[in-house]
Amino acid sequence: MSTRAAPTAAGFASEAELAGRWGEGARGPLRLEDGRALKVIFPGVPGGASGPDYTGAIVEAGDDLLRGDVEVHLRASGWRSHGHHLDPAYAGVVLHVVETNDTGALATLGAAGRAIPVLVLCASAGVFGETFTPPCAFAAARGAGAEATLERMGLRRLRLKAARLAPLVESAGAGQALYTLILETLGGAANRGAFARLARELPLAALLERLEGRGPGVPRALAAAAELKGAAAVLVLRRAGLRPLASPGRRLEVAGALIAGIWPGVVGGWPGGLREGKLPRLRVGGLGRSAAIELAVNAVLPVALASGAWDEAGIEAAWRALPSPGTYGRLKRLERWLGHAGGRPFATAARLQGGLLLHGDYCSRGLCGRCPLSGP
Repeated sequence: MSTRAAPTAAGFASEAELAGRWGEGARGPLRLEDGRALKVIFPGVPGGASGPDYTGAIVEAGDDLLRGDVEVHLRASGWRSHGHHLDPAYAGVVLHVVETNDTGALATLGAAGRAIPVLVLCASAGVFGETFTPPCAFAAARGAGAEATLERMGLRRLRLKAARLAPLVESAGAGQALYTLILETLGGAANRGAFARLARELPLAALLERLEGRGPGVPRALAAAAELKGAAAVLVLRRAGLRPLASPGRRLEVAGALIAGIWPGVVGGWPGGLREGKLPRLRVGGLGRSAAIELAVNAVLPVALASGAWDEAGIEAAWRALPSPGTYGRLKRLERWLGHAGGRPFATAARLQGGLLLHGDYCSRGLCGRCPLSGP
């Protein structure tokens, strides 16, 4: 992904600024370093924290229609200096956008010597807003509601989550599976893997046994947090760049309070504090509304479905009733396209999850116009 750099003579202060210019839509005519004319049909959607800057782009390079990812660097040499030529995450890049072609090459070489076209985009190039209006936006403007489709896709995503968890539930039990997913979710993108290892190093059953042996007057939540922090001391945890409330120590305190509350005794099966429909028990000190919804979406309901701890109809009802935690950055453009006349296509967590599935299966794969919302 893009990294911060000093301002260059041409005017871009960072790769993020250059990437933003590409996403806004560069004013033509555009010409690749190999001499071919370039027409941008769809610039793609912004990538995540790692991997290419844009995914699912559609461009015409001469007579060739290219679908795939776009990577942005201030200098063309950034491709090799960042190790992208060896990284399989960049195997789908079809266009390399740079401010300066300091290598002088007509193309960037990807894995196995694949030639990737290079576009030099200057800071002086104009922009013209959206380069592409997708069929789903026209369908929304005609009054086609996206809510039912998004909700249906959201339920599909819930079932996919449950299917992925089935082996863990079968091998470790519903309680340990839920405990693992709670820790992974609280770990966030920065420490998800480390928190998953913590769940293995300090299993739920062992933690609950230790809590029963705590000293007199020691609150159960405080003891749980201390045990988790002690077990995590040997792990490599990311701390730099995180907000105070997202720091590993703070997240382990939240985990301790949550675990102490929903597992009141030594029984490590499905927690007695989470009877069917009792999702409000997820709210503990230090855990905001959005984070509690994320726990329900990514941990409680998928494990409940995979294990049969709750009735499936009750799980689906709870899934539909959850409010949205807030639209994710990668879905902002899709939200704008679908939200004709001020509508809120992602007003619930279920519809937001449907949007994530739509984005992953269609928008980010260059399949715009083929999704269920594109109309006939």
